[in-house]
Amino acid sequence: MPNTMKTVLCILTCAALLTPSQATAAGGPVASNTTYHYYYFKERKPLTLDAARVAVFSSDAANRGGVAAIGEVDPSLDVTSVAPMVIRGWSFISTIPEARTAQRVEESVRRVAGAAVAGFVSPVFFGTDGGPVVITPHILLGFHPHVDRARAEAILGESKAGVIVDRDWGNMRGAYRLRSNQADGFAVLEAANALARRPEVRFAEPDVIFTGRGGLIPNDTFFGLVWGIHNTGQDGGTPDMDMDGPEAWDVTIGDPSIKVVIIDTGVEQTHPDINQLPGIDTTAEAPGTGGGPVNECDNHGTAVAGCVSATINNNLGTVGIAPNCKSVSARPFISNVPCDGGWDSIASWTVDALVFAESIGAKVTNNSNFYGFESASIEVKYEQTRANGMVHFASANNNNQSSSTYPASLPGVNSVAALERHGARASFSNYGPDLFISAPGEDVLTTDRTGFDGWVAGDYVFANGTSFASPYTAGVAALVLSLNPDRPAWAVENILAGTAVNLGVPGWDSNYG
Repeated sequence: MPNTMKTVLCILTCAALLTPSQATAAGGPVASNTTYHYYYFKERKPLTLDAARVAVFSSDAANRGGVAAIGEVDPSLDVTSVAPMVIRGWSFISTIPEARTAQRVEESVRRVAGAAVAGFVSPVFFGTDGGPVVITPHILLGFHPHVDRARAEAILGESKAGVIVDRDWGNMRGAYRLRSNQADGFAVLEAANALARRPEVRFAEPDVIFTGRGGLIPNDTFFGLVWGIHNTGQDGGTPDMDMDGPEAWDVTIGDPSIKVVIIDTGVEQTHPDINQLPGIDTTAEAPGTGGGPVNECDNHGTAVAGCVSATINNNLGTVGIAPNCKSVSARPFISNVPCDGGWDSIASWTVDALVFAESIGAKVTNNSNFYGFESASIEVKYEQTRANGMVHFASANNNNQSSSTYPASLPGVNSVAALERHGARASFSNYGPDLFISAPGEDVLTTDRTGFDGWVAGDYVFANGTSFASPYTAGVAALVLSLNPDRPAWAVENILAGTAVNLGVPGWDSNYG
């Protein structure tokens, strides 16, 4: 690949959002001092209980009869406070103030589960982004390669942790998805932890509901020059501080067989200026949408996809860095309504998105989001797909902090920081030891959902964030693969690193990579 592919290396960093103690200080839910945990592989990870509420799954939880039955079983739950969650069938119910202790929450969960007035009841924990983490009835686990199927299933039978729903789950050999016969989230957490402690087991964890965000800073829409691809000094920028798109396009504008999977909140399937193929919705909320937006706040993915493959030479709006490659949407997130940039998800939905990417022969994925929960299952799937040739990118996040957020922090995912039009790290961009590469991420002209459906009234938007630097980098990787689709992931990464302009001190550094 020629030296004209001038994306710049940078390290992804972690952003700490609202912590449980901060939430309490701000008048939010009460955090319990009792210690809970789950296992990330063999690492014990603390869970902080939100003693102010529980979560229930029930087809009746939203109607008066179902709520009344729960209230009759446990008066510690305020049945006037039922709040439906974004994920269908789930609701939060507040505890009364005097019952906001770990012991009382455990008693409430046991009572409701034992009385069978809800399909499932779970404690609520705080995620790393301050949002809720909720246990579901499923357990995700994988055995070490030396454990054969007969031994693995004997262990599962002895554990009585649940019924096997999927073998080689997620196309991962030796991985299983179990459904517990317990209606109690504490019991499912305990069963998963017991399995995780076994030496034969590589990882075991509950499949959890968690929250996250896209990490974007949108502003006004208007037509302008796309400086990140071709910087002529517009708006006072530094000429040629760009990705040298026109020079790259002299070599290739991309091969249509190279697919970039956009793991996000959906990509508008009918946008006139995005070169894409139909995708998938892994949330089970809206099957058949092809991975398009479902609610009015599903805006982020359309802007991300435009950075990769907005169409070239069609007399419309903007252009992506890999305009002849194909974006393909995989939607594992359900955006919050009203639109606050956040979303809800379940851990297995990201794995399902990566399985879909495998199934269509995708070479590249982009995930411009940060998660409020760390899942071993997701890490294993990222590792497996990278080993099989898929190269992954994620946004470093926008908190000006010195570490990468999850999943950009994963070893199998390349973290991307954002540059402004003079070549400096954008003021909002994360940085630090995990950073792989930097790319333009400030005042990026990209696609918006059409008409009045997106962030602004129109089909295009100027946006800021590492959310847009990451797909720019994914698009450059797609151009590299367009010249040789058989390159392994490490070779693509080496080409990006070897042809990047070195900003900052010579060699790798924590500001630019």
